Amino acid sequence: MDKIIQDQTLTQKNLKQIRLLAVIGAALLACFIFVDLQLLPITLQKVYIQSRFLIQLPICGLFIIITFAPFYPRIHQFSMCFTILCVVYGNYWLILRCWQLEQFSFPYEGTVIYSLFVLFVFRIKFKYALFFVTCTLAGFILLTMSYPIYGERNSISLAFVLCGLVVGLMGVYQIENVFKKLFSLNTQLAHLSQIDQLTNLLNRGTYESRFTQLLELSKRNGASVCVFFIDLDNFKAYNDGYGHLKGDEIIKLQADMLQQIFRRNTDIIARYGGEEYVVVTANLSEEQCIESANEIISSWESKKMPHGKVAQREYVSCSVGFYREEVDQFSSKDKLVAKADEALYLAKAQGRNRFVQAQSNVSLIS
Repeated sequence: MDKIIQDQTLTQKNLKQIRLLAVIGAALLACFIFVDLQLLPITLQKVYIQSRFLIQLPICGLFIIITFAPFYPRIHQFSMCFTILCVVYGNYWLILRCWQLEQFSFPYEGTVIYSLFVLFVFRIKFKYALFFVTCTLAGFILLTMSYPIYGERNSISLAFVLCGLVVGLMGVYQIENVFKKLFSLNTQLAHLSQIDQLTNLLNRGTYESRFTQLLELSKRNGASVCVFFIDLDNFKAYNDGYGHLKGDEIIKLQADMLQQIFRRNTDIIARYGGEEYVVVTANLSEEQCIESANEIISSWESKKMPHGKVAQREYVSCSVGFYREEVDQFSSKDKLVAKADEALYLAKAQGRNRFVQAQSNVSLIS
């Protein structure tokens, strides 16, 4: 989660925004030059120009260049923090030289402005913000304790910078916490939108999109795809006879069984609707598919859960229909589903509690 919040995945759009912000920051820094030169004594203008044009603006330019490097996303947070810290210390050097040369108290407010820019415009993470604030404050304390640059206002100036940095740090902490909570909520909402709440399986919509992706991948890899349809036998009679709570338990139990049988990350297990389920797998041999279908049937046989609400049904059972195909560019999701559904229909028609494998031209019954 931290990495996602830190880098915002740094797409090309994000990188363009970062460069634009850096250019705006450098432009604002350049705008101050004309005002500052009006306030400075002529004897200090040379050192001022050196600070701005040989230190601070080149640092901003170097940062923009680095953002084009392939490795930049890995150092995104650190580079932003380090860049502005160098600009701040470039400003400290200017303050120091102005005092040493002419006993001139150059304004320190730029330190706070630079800090707010990196904390809130560049939005660095809290741990980097803490490092930045500590280094910035340490430099200003050393500067004001070593030289009486601001005279009687030294302590007031230090307090102002301290308060500004601490308030900025608190703001970063609050914003980061809000982003973490929003990210967590969005993750939960995304999960809820994809999951059937009763069974914790994928819902119909998510199954459709995952199936499409798996089929396209299998076409490229020349893999096989197998679709299983599973339906609880005489579920309406069970649900009406034992009640909806018991019916829900049976539905959830079937879901648990399927999750125990199909355990690969690539297996798609979904509640298709009501008491019907669908499973889509890739790269299973025909023998493995038959074995899986047998396992689905035998899972209920081993449970021996009483049904007894219809004459021909002593225990709860299910029927399975499946279709396996070596997919190619002409394979379609509709055909795979239709064949598996046809096999399920045959399993129901032949007495339930069994599986049927559909093939392209003929249906084989187990």
